[in-house]
Amino acid sequence: MSGTISRRQLLAAATLMILAPRPALASGGLRDVSPQDAFEALQDNSAILVLDIRTPREFASGHLEGAINIDYYAKDFAARIRALDPERSYVMYCQAGGRSHALMRAFSQAPFRDVMHIPAGFSGWRRQGLPFVT
Repeated sequence: MSGTISRRQLLAAATLMILAPRPALASGGLRDVSPQDAFEALQDNSAILVLDIRTPREFASGHLEGAINIDYYAKDFAARIRALDPERSYVMYCQAGGRSHALMRAFSQAPFRDVMHIPAGFSGWRRQGLPFVT
């Protein structure tokens, strides 16, 4: 194993460092949810903003209705995350949970109050037969 850091590790670390200096709040509102629980929350509350942090190509292959695509690998990713309203409610996912898990760690250090993370990602959403758009 070499001593080099992968792009993915570097992006995850940068995201954590950029978001961490903000005042932290209790993380009680940050939680992992099943695809079904996320679906039900979205049905009950149309004000929830859906964040899809996959690449534009992944997003184009299918996504949750109304989702906003913020590419985890984009140069402006951290700035776009910082621009989000920490008072809003969010459902957040990636393809299989890796990228979104890293972002959840960053959210726990930032003033976000209500973030539902789908650890199974979009893959888990589709496996459960839940609706999506292309």
